[in-house]
Amino acid sequence: MEEVREALREVIDPHTGMNLVDMGVVQHIQTEGEWVYVSLRPTSPFCPITDYLVNAVREKLRGLGFKSIEVELEDALY
Repeated sequence: MEEVREALREVIDPHTGMNLVDMGVVQHIQTEGEWVYVSLRPTSPFCPITDYLVNAVREKLRGLGFKSIEVELEDALY
């Protein structure tokens, strides 16, 4: 899981310039073989870049070799 967390540090929110892990957007990570689950909690309920962030997370996880990728959005922080 640490490999996943470190990879997600490379996903940058274009509005803040910060990575998703340090922003607290990444909530949960689970892995098993080629399967990975990540839950994200956007910083606002109407985050305009949610689709961008989900796609960036999926692409980063594909780069780690995961074949089955689940990304779930939780309720926003604020």
